[in-house]
Amino acid sequence: MDHRLFGLIDEEGQAGERPASPRSVGSFVSANATMVYIGSAEDIVNARLRLEAWDGPAPVEADDWPSTEELLLDLPSGRFLVDEIAAGGKSDVFRLPQAGKWRARVGWRENTPVPDNGFARPGGWALVQFWPDMG
Repeated sequence: MDHRLFGLIDEEGQAGERPASPRSVGSFVSANATMVYIGSAEDIVNARLRLEAWDGPAPVEADDWPSTEELLLDLPSGRFLVDEIAAGGKSDVFRLPQAGKWRARVGWRENTPVPDNGFARPGGWALVQFWPDMG
């Protein structure tokens, strides 16, 4: 993660202004209609991203994802790239079945320290679950 954040952006919706940094809005996530940025409180060496598409509201286990937030997106293509800030972007990393309005639940957790008070390699996990907006 560069600058303690990375983004998930609709490939046809990337021309607009980026949302504010998550830390500047007091959250781990910030978004606009076509972009989602996920940030961490600490420098992260490795972050893993899991993306899921559902046909209805996705279940989430609160114990596994202590930080979650739900968003409404309006996606012109439904194809995503990952923005790694200074490292650039990776295109076509995930495709939804169609463009349009989608709900997204973003979950975040950071690695826990190792039991013997040693140092674990800093890392985090992000989960983004999408389902069609029925509203």
